[in-house]
Amino acid sequence: MSESSPHQAVYAPRAVRPPLTAEAKRGTVIAGALGFVLLGLGYAMVALPIALALIVAFVSLIVRWVSASASSRNTGFDEFVSGLNLAPWIVPLVLIVVVGVVLMIAAIVLSARVLAAHQVRRPWAVTWAGAGIAIVASWFVSGILGFVTRLAVVGVSWGSPSWGEGVVAVVVVSAVVSLASSAAIGWLSWWWMAYAMRPAVPVAATPIAANA
Repeated sequence: MSESSPHQAVYAPRAVRPPLTAEAKRGTVIAGALGFVLLGLGYAMVALPIALALIVAFVSLIVRWVSASASSRNTGFDEFVSGLNLAPWIVPLVLIVVVGVVLMIAAIVLSARVLAAHQVRRPWAVTWAGAGIAIVASWFVSGILGFVTRLAVVGVSWGSPSWGEGVVAVVVVSAVVSLASSAAIGWLSWWWMAYAMRPAVPVAATPIAANA
């Protein structure tokens, strides 16, 4: 029976993080692109009615104050103020906000379910982290696209009889590019978080040291 050599190598288990599987990559594409587009649409449905209501309320307040402080009544001001009444639009605006909130919740839930169905580890964490990164990235991308859109609008030949068609073309192209960029940002953000959170798996033990 042989004894262990005092110089025998000492082994320890080693763990590595393998790349995402093809199934997991497909899951990040679907969950990221679809989830962030729906999330952005829901946010727009929530933010725009609220912003519209605040703007109208502010403008109405200013106009009423100017009208009340004027030495003579201005019929044009009175007609303008009466046209700013949002009362008939309150119910539709509230419904739009509610639908937007539901859409945002559905986007998060749908993303997590798609990731889980494609064997992505920690689907909820990937969804929330991916959404946060995508939102920040979209701020920069939206600023760049907005600048390009303004340049395109300025470049329209306003003196031409077909200036309306040029404006419509700019709006349509901008909307398509914005939608495509949102999908791409969502995909890349979700993939990044899924890659960062991928699990480590043990591999064959390797020598790390030897006894003296």
